[in-house]
Amino acid sequence: MAPWKEPVHASTNRLPEDYRIGLIADAGPSLGYGHAVRCLRIAAAFPAEAALFPLSNACRRFFEANGYAAALHDFHAAKLPPVVITDLREPHAFVGSIRRRGAVHISIHDMGLAQCDSDVAIDGSIANAVPYPALATRPLFVGPEYMITRPVVERAPAAEIEDTVLISLGGGASADFAGRIAEQLRPLGMRVVTTAGFSANPGILPATEEEIVHTMAHCRFAISASGTTLYGLLASGVPTIAVAVDRFQLRTADKFAEMGAVLPAGLLDRLSPAELLERCKELRGNGGMTSRMVSIGKLIVDGKGLDRVLDIVNKAESNKWKKQLVPTSTVC
Repeated sequence: MAPWKEPVHASTNRLPEDYRIGLIADAGPSLGYGHAVRCLRIAAAFPAEAALFPLSNACRRFFEANGYAAALHDFHAAKLPPVVITDLREPHAFVGSIRRRGAVHISIHDMGLAQCDSDVAIDGSIANAVPYPALATRPLFVGPEYMITRPVVERAPAAEIEDTVLISLGGGASADFAGRIAEQLRPLGMRVVTTAGFSANPGILPATEEEIVHTMAHCRFAISASGTTLYGLLASGVPTIAVAVDRFQLRTADKFAEMGAVLPAGLLDRLSPAELLERCKELRGNGGMTSRMVSIGKLIVDGKGLDRVLDIVNKAESNKWKKQLVPTSTVC
């Protein structure tokens, strides 16, 4: 699998401090696939200039499969690149050492949880789960304009739209629901394409970017978990039924539904087959509703989040914020 256009083939004897950017990602079989994907998208924007520090075997396998084996390093190396970006799914006690080792720390979050005491914090969520502390010394960038999505996919003309539904529910136990949903959609006669996050089985890899892009361009609609993938679907104008795998995602789904951008279906583990089938019928047979949803979704998420984040990273590298450093705790 090689979904990324610019795989890195750096020399294996390079030290972490020889890179411009360091990226620390955390993900596992059940949670965090989006965190690893975001880091890979940033790394692709800095060909041969980004060191990757995976915190799990799942992350390591994912980066290796995408051509970045030579850029993998151990976080506990003596030195770090001048700018370090963390994208973590839970707090880690080591993050305080990033600043102590002389690097500018940019933390990337989602689900409204931008609480890391970093030099710069970024959270592209539509809904905030907890209030953000007001710190004059820490720039904070929040909102969907900062969500890192895949490049916007151009939708096919109406005559080329297929009777296909894209199902993207992440990895782990959530991925098991995709197969069940596919069976539930059989009465509609629709072809189902599913994506997956990390699998507990190392022999199973996610669908390639090319497969996902083709399906996003031609599918009738999508059924998606309310994580980073949902933002990418909205930016590309894909009508979407939003489900939530937990109560944090439920906040996201509800907020987008309140704004008219998605058709909500509630918590995945409480969703009955009959309810889901009704949602699919509603979305499939209401062209006016889907048109409104698409227009609103593209206004909320414009798909330019990566460009904005790269601008923030370049400013951090030029020491724009180093003068503002304040003592930090050792817990993110």
